[in-house]
Amino acid sequence: MATITNLTSGIEIDFGGAVTYIKHGNVKLLKRGTNINIYDDSDDDGNQRGQVYITIKHSEVTSPVTANIDDLYTAVKGYIDVSSGGGGGADANAVHVNAANEITAITEKTSVDNQDEFIIEDSEASYVKKSITRKNIVKPISNSIETATTLTPNIDENEQEVVTDLASALTIAAPTGTPSTGMKLVIRLTDDGTNRALTWNNIYRAIGVTLPTTTTANKILYIGCIYDEAGSKWDAVAVKEEV
Repeated sequence: MATITNLTSGIEIDFGGAVTYIKHGNVKLLKRGTNINIYDDSDDDGNQRGQVYITIKHSEVTSPVTANIDDLYTAVKGYIDVSSGGGGGADANAVHVNAANEITAITEKTSVDNQDEFIIEDSEASYVKKSITRKNIVKPISNSIETATTLTPNIDENEQEVVTDLASALTIAAPTGTPSTGMKLVIRLTDDGTNRALTWNNIYRAIGVTLPTTTTANKILYIGCIYDEAGSKWDAVAVKEEV
């Protein structure tokens, strides 16, 4: 298996335990079928090393993680192509992998605006770089389903779970995922015009409120919870029903 790592001044290729380092300016790439050829195009030692290359199948590359050979080629090209926004090359204004204190040296903005842009690597698109506004970072992620007999919140994915047109009794099961102290979960329920029974897993603990055991026909019901890691409980701290 192989890893291709972007360093401050070059790339490091670990292919089956054999480690090769090539400076960014000396890297040449060739994409052929499902293989990527990485050339060391330096020849200052007189050995014509431009003719030497490493061939790696896409299926053998464990890092960077990419969906196909085209994405792998783009990712490695980004390492060495400063003009495309990669982290390599000689651009003194670039932010590099494994270079300390580059971020702390940048001028700090002391006030936050919802239109401020952040750079991310998109986990849903082979980790290519994209921008995202602060507004979208802090915006709660909500999951909505129409009726159900069991609701199992996914705390790793969602901060709010919505069930509409509830047509039967509902069991609210323990959330999946890995919560930590202070994480919040909001549950929003509406029925289909008939009162529906509610049953709560014992991971939900009422704090100063009473967990509802039924909906009220055609009324919106909110339950707000905060996770307590010490007690392994989702503490219900707010219950509000539409007037």
